[in-house]
Parts: sequence; structure tokens; C-alpha cells
Amino acid sequence: MNFKTENLTRNIKFKAFVGFAIILFFFKLFFGSNDSVIFRVLNEVFVILTAAFFILYMFDFIRAKKINPLALIINIGILNVIIFFLIIFSDPILNWIFGNVKERLSKPDLVISLISFLYGLLFISSVSYIFFTFKELYFLKQKKNVSIYFNTMIIFFLAASFASVLNPYPDLHYIKTTFIIISIVLIIINSIRISWIAFLVKKEKVSLLVFSVIIFVLFIVNIANSSESHLLSNFSTSLDQFMNLMMIYGIIYFGILFFTTLFHLPTAEAYDRKTQEISSLQYFSKLITQVLDFKELSETVTEIAVKVCNSDASWIIWTENNETKPLAKKNIGIVDTNLISGYILSKIKKDSESKTVLLNLDKFEDKGKLSEKFNSIAVSPIKTHNEIKGYLVAAKKNDFIFDDEDKSAMDTFSDYASIAIENSRLLEESIEKERLEKEFDVAREIQRKILPSKNPELECLSISSVFIPAFEVGGDYYDFFELSENKFGFVIADVSGKGISAAFIMAELKGIFESLSKIIETPKEILVKANEILHRTLDRKNFVSAAYGVIDCKKETLSISRAGHCPVLLIRNNIVQNIRPSGIGLGLNFTDHFVNTLDEIQINLEEDDLIVLYTDGITEAKNINLDDFGSIEFEKILLENCDKHVDEISNKVMREVTLFSQNISQHDDITLVILKWKQKLNLDGENKWQNSAPQLKTKVK
Repeated sequence: MNFKTENLTRNIKFKAFVGFAIILFFFKLFFGSNDSVIFRVLNEVFVILTAAFFILYMFDFIRAKKINPLALIINIGILNVIIFFLIIFSDPILNWIFGNVKERLSKPDLVISLISFLYGLLFISSVSYIFFTFKELYFLKQKKNVSIYFNTMIIFFLAASFASVLNPYPDLHYIKTTFIIISIVLIIINSIRISWIAFLVKKEKVSLLVFSVIIFVLFIVNIANSSESHLLSNFSTSLDQFMNLMMIYGIIYFGILFFTTLFHLPTAEAYDRKTQEISSLQYFSKLITQVLDFKELSETVTEIAVKVCNSDASWIIWTENNETKPLAKKNIGIVDTNLISGYILSKIKKDSESKTVLLNLDKFEDKGKLSEKFNSIAVSPIKTHNEIKGYLVAAKKNDFIFDDEDKSAMDTFSDYASIAIENSRLLEESIEKERLEKEFDVAREIQRKILPSKNPELECLSISSVFIPAFEVGGDYYDFFELSENKFGFVIADVSGKGISAAFIMAELKGIFESLSKIIETPKEILVKANEILHRTLDRKNFVSAAYGVIDCKKETLSISRAGHCPVLLIRNNIVQNIRPSGIGLGLNFTDHFVNTLDEIQINLEEDDLIVLYTDGITEAKNINLDDFGSIEFEKILLENCDKHVDEISNKVMREVTLFSQNISQHDDITLVILKWKQKLNLDGENKWQNSAPQLKTKVK
């Protein structure tokens, strides 16, 4: 008989239980005193159906909750206590209230029928719940399909119970006896199948031993006293017999349970420890992929290490920036960790051990200084990027020592810890890198605003400029200044070094040259004054090469000074001239020597003169063989394209430099500024700019 009807919902099952209970009540009320076979059979059928639907309802109700075997055992004990009181005290109390209950049950009135019905429902509920509990315990933690054995036992339980209707016929008693014997055999077979005990911890097994003895005794007492209850036998012989079979089941099951638990007890501690190791490692493996800072992760490592290694204390010896210190101390003081850590480092050579090492503190000279009586320690390396960065230490007190099993657990756990710590470090580096990238984004945006957003548009000049930093920001600088109605200034500079520090100096140069260009017009004086200002900010490690020039559009002249910068190239008549006024870099000298060595050169400009200013990021660009792009190749490109527009010339230069160094990363900032002189007539027909081509002459100031 299958009581698990999937098509019935919980409410329908409960309504069916209530419905059959009502039918049973009225049947008892009107036909309870009838002893004919038909009425006895109908009575047992209604009782069985009422119990069946109650079990189905309880099955859905209880299975929705998490099953705890000890809780089920306690419930069985409580129900046995209830059954004990029902059996022992029901008849005496009713006899005291109603007189001879046995005689009144033969001809029941409404009150006796109601009491008998309620009494029977209590037994149906209690016995059904005990049956359901035994079923859950039977299938709990089973790895194979063993339902056939339990279902067969249920069939013989029902057959033996229903056969009780033959009690008035002594010649047919053998039928019930046969079913009972087979049921008991099946009980013994099924009671041996106890799989869930192995999954209990030691404390739970000890509790189970106590509970099993108490419940075993309760089952014996209840089956011994069951014959004294006239109410139950009068209500239903099938229920009475089923209860007796459940009592026998309980006696056999809890008897076997006691001895099985007793045999498991010696190995319970080892099993608990293995369970703790597995659960701790599973928990810790989840932490590997989680976002944790190093401090929090270290504390988690030592906390779990105490559980995994069954130790009394744990900590981490960590090495960073050539400094070794204890971290994440668990159950140990700072003085003890410092003393023991020093002893460990003296005994273990770095990089010489890759597995856990067990050390005894008997020979530790400072053992008497320890506040706790630690006797044995286990030390396991923590590796990041295949390098030992520290050690995970576990310690035991008194005479307890670490064994090979502890060592194996420590090895496994330290591997997990190494991965977790390495991930934590990588995460910190990733966060720091992201933070720096955001800062670089800000610096890049600031630098973009510092450099000219577009090239000036002048009648006398065509201008093109290119700036490509080697890193996120660079130390190259160029700018243009409108000095007066006819004068135009420009500057190019290269800060020593690269990256963010050079970019800060470059930003300072922007302010210096922009301020000086408004009050000083001669290139030499501007560079001299800029050197004086930089004296307050530049240290000895930094200097700036620069070239500052002024073009007088009316006089058609170029005045230029150079402070240690690359030569200014003048391309005229297909000839490249290197303009090299003398001068040392800004920030290299702050005495009169800087002023005395700085020259200013003046050049008369001719039509289509090409003036090229650049930083050494162009000429020193490397290819895969580490060869320089070189000034010769640079000047060759300028000569070949000098008749083109300045933007085409700069694009050609950058294309060739990029192709030359395409297989190697850029190692220096690149800046290129190209100016092309041109002449035009004014509207009055007079020369606003001189038509005759003046000769090249230099003027040294």
C-alpha cells in the first residue's frame, strides 16, 4: 500500500484525515457495540484510513523541515512518555469519574463514545508519528535504494494488524502469529541498516547513547502495560496490534542503536576532526575567490588553522621589505609569538623547506620566558609567486604533540592559504593599479590642458606640433606666446626623467614661461630668469633642457637661445643647418656661469624657411636591434618633404619613427614643432614684409 499519493496536496490530505475521523466517530457512536464481523472489519478499515491520511499529511508537513536525527529520537522519547501516561492513567481516571469503564464500553453512550474516540485519535497520532519517524531514520543517509525492505515490512505490519479481527476465532490465530513473526524478522533486518550514526559528532553520539537507553526502557514498559488499556483494545484491535508492533520495533531498533553507537564512539573523535578539516577547507576555498584585504584574510587563516590542526594557537610569520614580523595572532600573546618566531627562523633556513616542519620546544632556551606552556609547533611555508614570503605556525600546549596526520592537514591548508594570500595581494595590487590609473587619467587631462589645444594661425607662419608621451603623462613641453602685435614667441623643453614626476615639473614650466613671456621679450633673459625661479624647486637629480625663440614678423627675424636642448634645425634651399647657440640646461648651475655661457642668436628669415624644434625622443627612438633612429634619417625626411605643408611634414616624420620602432615600446617622450615662414603683400601694394631675401647673419649677445 502506497501512502505517498502525489496528486493530493497537503490541504486535501488533511481534509481527508478529518473526513474519515468524523466518519469513524459516527460509526463508533451508532455501531460501536455491534460485534458482527462486518462491522468489526468496517471499524478497522476506517481506523486504518484515518491513520493513513494522517501519516500522509505529517509526511508533507515534516519533510518540509530539515531533518535532524537527534531531534527525531527525542520526539520518539516524548511520544513514548505520552503513550505511557495514556496507558497507565487513562483507565484508573475514567473508572474514578464514570465508574466501571469496561462495562460502559459494551453499551457506550455519547460521552463514552466521544472519550473513546478522542483517546483513539491520540493513539493514532502518536503511533503514526512514531512510524513516520522510524521511516525517516531508516532512509536517512542511505546511499542505495532500500525501500523494498521497508515497504515489505509495512505490508506485514498492516497484515498482522488487520488480522486482529480474527481474534474471536482461536483456530485462525496462526494467521496473525505468522504475520507477526515475519514482521519481527523484517524489523531485525531493517534495524541493522543504520547509516546516519557515522555522521554524528562525538558529543551527539554520547547523547544518543543516553537517549537510546531511556527510550529502550520506555518501549519495554509500554508494551508490557499495553494489555491493561481497555479503551485502546475496544477502540480498534488493529491499532492496538500496530502499536505493539511499533513497540517491538522500538525495542529492537534502540537495542541495536545502542551497541552500534557504542562501537562508533572510539573513532568519533577522529571522524570529528576529519569532518572539521573538510568543512574548514571547503569554507576557506570559498574565501579564495572573495574580496578580502590582507589583514582580514590573515586572521581568517589563523582562526581556521587552529581548527584544522587541532592546535591551541596559531599565527603567521610574514616577511615584507626585509622586515619579519608576526601577524594575525590567535590565542597567543605578542611576547610568546616574538620568542617562538625567533626560534623558528633560527631553525629553518629560508627557501630550504617546502613542506610542514614539526619542531619540539624542549631545547628552546627561552622556553621559561613563555607565558603559556607550548611544547610542540608545526611550521608550514606560505608562498607567493613560488617564493616563500612567510610561515604559518600552529602550536600545542603541555605534552600534546603534532603527528603525521596533523602535518598532512597543515600541508593541505597552507597550500590553500598561500593561494588565498597571493590572490589577496594581487587584488590589492589591482586596486592600487586602478587607483593610479585614475590619478594618471586626471594628470593626463591636466597635461592636455597645459599644452596648446590647437596651433596658432598667423599670416606669416604655418605651424604644426606633435606630442606623444612615453607613459601616461610626459615631461616634454612646448608652447606658443603672443608677445606683441608683430612678435610671436615659442618654447620647447624636455624635463629629465619620465612619468608623473617629470609631468609635475613640466606643469611648473608652463607657469614660468607664460608669466615671463608677458614681461620679457628676449629669449636669453627669459631663460636666465627661468633658471633663477627653478632654483627653489628643482633638486640635483633633475634638470630641464629648453629652447626659447621669438619671431619678429615685421623685421622678419628669429631670435633664439638654447639651454642644453637639441639643436634647432633650419631648412633653407634644401640644406639643413643646425642652429646651436651655446648654453647649459636649466637647473644644472645657478651661478653667473649659467648666464656667461648662454648665447642668443638672431637669424634673418627667408621665404619657405623651415624651423624645426624637437626632443631627443625622435632621434633616440629604438628599433628591435636597439639601433637609434638617428639625426641623419630625421634630417633626410625633412629635406625630402620640406616643400610640403607643415602638417604633412610632421605626419611623415611620425609615421617613419613609428615604423622604425614598431616592435619595441616607446622609451622617451616625443615632441615635434615645425614652423614655416611665408611672405605676403599688404592691400596698399606696399611690402608689409620684405620681398628681398636678406642674408643669414648671426648676432651674439
